[in-house]
Amino acid sequence: MLLERRTVSRKTPLDGKLEISAATASRLATLGTSFPLHLDVGTALDDTARLHELSCTCTKAAIGGQHTHHFVESVALRSLEEGAEVRVELDDARPGSLSIRGALAIS
Repeated sequence: MLLERRTVSRKTPLDGKLEISAATASRLATLGTSFPLHLDVGTALDDTARLHELSCTCTKAAIGGQHTHHFVESVALRSLEEGAEVRVELDDARPGSLSIRGALAIS
């Protein structure tokens, strides 16, 4: 089940955190503290991921005040390339897990 499409930020290959929307974070919270991650972007990798939140006062704060950024965090996400388009999905083939696939991959 597709949750969202994302562009990999310049920071993801450095810190292993892929930013996601608040709505996606809310959906993933039902998977628990940590959950299986299947990464299929050129090469398939399996790992464990967790949700991460960061209260922030970035440029957006000047307009709307302090807010929260949401991330999926995993060592495997360091293998993503900056600028790549990915699909963030609940994995129907692996219930209770998350898949991150290349945007052109077919589920």
